[in-house]
Amino acid sequence: MKICFILPGSSPTPTGGPKNIYEHASRLAARGHQVTILHAAYATRHGGVRGIGRAVASYLLNRTGLKRWRPDSWFRIDPRVDMRWAPNLAGCWVPDGDAVVATSWQTAEWVREYPSSKGRKFYFAMDFERYMEASSELKERISATHKAGLRTMVISPAGRAMVEASGGPTPALVPCALEFSVYCLRNAIDADSRTMIGFPVRPERHKATEDAVKALEIVRTRLDFSREVWAFGGSRPDFLPEWVTYYERPTDDELAELYNRTAIFVVPSRFEGWGLPGSEAMACGAALVSTDNGGVRAYAEHGRTALLTPIGNPGALAAAVNSLLDDDSLRLRLAGAGYEHIRQFTWERASDDLERCLRDWEPSVTGPTP
Repeated sequence: MKICFILPGSSPTPTGGPKNIYEHASRLAARGHQVTILHAAYATRHGGVRGIGRAVASYLLNRTGLKRWRPDSWFRIDPRVDMRWAPNLAGCWVPDGDAVVATSWQTAEWVREYPSSKGRKFYFAMDFERYMEASSELKERISATHKAGLRTMVISPAGRAMVEASGGPTPALVPCALEFSVYCLRNAIDADSRTMIGFPVRPERHKATEDAVKALEIVRTRLDFSREVWAFGGSRPDFLPEWVTYYERPTDDELAELYNRTAIFVVPSRFEGWGLPGSEAMACGAALVSTDNGGVRAYAEHGRTALLTPIGNPGALAAAVNSLLDDDSLRLRLAGAGYEHIRQFTWERASDDLERCLRDWEPSVTGPTP
């Protein structure tokens, strides 16, 4: 098949949504499909003059050789994937093919208008976080893309609920996956060297990084507390305390090593479409403490494979962490069950699911489920 994925912009730093698409594209190319990924300097279909001006400058600057739009610094894309950079997402920049896949609400607004020569129209709806925190006006605009007649796929039950709440048809479920040759158990779950507590750092408000800091400040008041606390992300934020050891843009292998030295991993997000760090930590044997942020329920069940707490409640996060520090048998049980459960989410399975959707979708088919 000739397949074109439409991304809403560039991806110079690691981000979950684009990472998912790059991995799918690489694996489809390895299976013999002709795959294109189109990136746009300006993805919004109806935007202001100022945004268009910045986009033109970005397009020309990157077109002349800088190529900062490519993910080469953090993802090794299969060389058989045709990577393209365009000023916008007008149909003239999209190759004719068998399937064209929108990957955000912005790109869905373009894809629904493409002629049939571009292929059957699909929509990988991964905007759960954006939808949940959107203004009423933007939420209405996103909802319209769910009802636009595109063959819609989502990565989690939370995404499915979002589409159905918008009035769209039940979408196919194509869960995220992990690279288990990297995110794997290198250190026994009960190893004495597994002592650290970690959490992810992201600048977006809905990621609620400061809630993790507040929770761990409470945990650190324990008289017996002597564990190293670490975090990772982009540039270190100013609000991060000195007692947090920070790793800036670690490689996948470096991150897996950190997870394997971690006893408890904390995810404080208010909303997640999936939540890669939590699932990666589970695959490396850490016990997961997470807010009940929507996407986490795709792979975590409270009391069985993780501890889930209400969103926006650092005190509840702290209490969950303390319960694992007080009861090592509980930590080991959750970490072991989480490790066994997460291993079903392989890339082979995810690629099979996506390929089946693109090849065999009929209007009455809702697609594969986990």
